[in-house]
Amino acid sequence: MMYSKKPDALKSQLTKHYDAKSLSATQLNALNDLQEQSTREGAGPQLVVQRTGMALAAMLMLAVSVWTFWFEGHDYNAISAEIAYNHNSQMQMEILSDSFADIDTYLNRLDFSVVMPSQLPVEKWVLLGGRYCSIDGKIAAQLHVKDLETDRVYTFYQAKLPQGIEADMKNVERNVDGVNVSLWEENGLLMGLAK
Repeated sequence: MMYSKKPDALKSQLTKHYDAKSLSATQLNALNDLQEQSTREGAGPQLVVQRTGMALAAMLMLAVSVWTFWFEGHDYNAISAEIAYNHNSQMQMEILSDSFADIDTYLNRLDFSVVMPSQLPVEKWVLLGGRYCSIDGKIAAQLHVKDLETDRVYTFYQAKLPQGIEADMKNVERNVDGVNVSLWEENGLLMGLAK
């Protein structure tokens, strides 16, 4: 199974985010006034202090925006950590079945339908069973799947797409506590495979 990382996606999103930002009319007027005062009077100590203060305020606003964008808008690390924790807990399956329909019927408290993911085709993977778990504080499906080529069993997750995660997310990979977690979006659901 091949996963591709797209480092340009973050750069593109950051560029789009900051291109949408602009100074207010009040801020522009204040900067113009400072520039005119600097031209007329020369850059005295008070003007240097004002400019330094404005530069520090601008850097602080940028840092808060980046923090909000990265850590709240794309919390892949927290979701990956939660999936790794669930995987390492090795909880027994509540229903044993190789049918997504059977598992979907059994896990009837989910507010979504369990679906067969395109990245785990039936000719290469077999479903073994399922149970409830929690991802991002919401009820989710935890499934066991077996890779038919290697005969290894992995933990597979499906959950409603958490807020702040892109609807077209493609193959985000994290390694948490020795667990390789792959995340992607499919049919409006968050998919996660832990191995």
